[in-house]
Amino acid sequence: MEDTKSFKPIKSWQDLKFTDDYMFKKTMEAEDICIDTLNAFLSWDISRITYFEKEKALKAYYDTKGVQLDVYVRDEIERIYDVEMQVRKMQEKKEEQKTDAMTSLAKRARFYQSEIDTDLLLKGALYSDLRPTLIMFLCPFKIFGGKRAIYHFKRTCMEDPKLTLPDETEFIFISSKGDRKGLSKRACAILDYMDGKESNDPLIKRIAARISAIKRSETEERDYVTYEMRLREERAEGRKEGIKEGINKGEARATKLLKSLMDLGRMDDVSRVLTDKAYRDKLYIEYHL
Repeated sequence: MEDTKSFKPIKSWQDLKFTDDYMFKKTMEAEDICIDTLNAFLSWDISRITYFEKEKALKAYYDTKGVQLDVYVRDEIERIYDVEMQVRKMQEKKEEQKTDAMTSLAKRARFYQSEIDTDLLLKGALYSDLRPTLIMFLCPFKIFGGKRAIYHFKRTCMEDPKLTLPDETEFIFISSKGDRKGLSKRACAILDYMDGKESNDPLIKRIAARISAIKRSETEERDYVTYEMRLREERAEGRKEGIKEGINKGEARATKLLKSLMDLGRMDDVSRVLTDKAYRDKLYIEYHL
């Protein structure tokens, strides 16, 4: 790993805000802040947290995509909450650009839910032991058309909308930019704070005080630099793996094409596809590769 003294994070330590990934996780480690933030957007109240794990790593199998959850907690009745600060709109890979950002956000929530359930089942739980789960995304940008501040989803029957599937999963997407009609003053204060606006709300004051205290800690600052270094290394490794995977896929597709051409005796085409990319791409389509 690179020397922490010479390493410069993308965002300086003193510039970190509540909406920044690292600071959000550190702030939510305070049980009272975590509980009050959740309660501001729930239709029920949490009285205490029995389990807390920041950056909970979930990966069902060695060769599958994994995920690190921002804030993973359980309440007094063992209901599971995953709270995510989604600062940037999801950017799709080139081959997936037809998928809009909100569909990507919804599918990320779907993946997180599946990983949470799989993690429980791998520990020996039965299907009946799966806990009620709520996944919450906090977004400082417009979502689902931008009309509302909160979008709360449960699975319902198409034929009978009054019938809710009793799988005990819920998804809440919260935008600081949407219409706040019906929201509590505290919920509005949190959304304002996400947009950089201060407030006299006691919770916001506690959050601001905690962030100030964290920034005064040299240990926390060193941890942040180490965290950023690790992220950068993981991303670099991910890019290498992606390039390698892309090369492997490209080689496999080219091999299939060449084999098909040789089986058909199209030797002139074999020579051409090795030097003419446009023609090669045309044949990929022709041979459904």
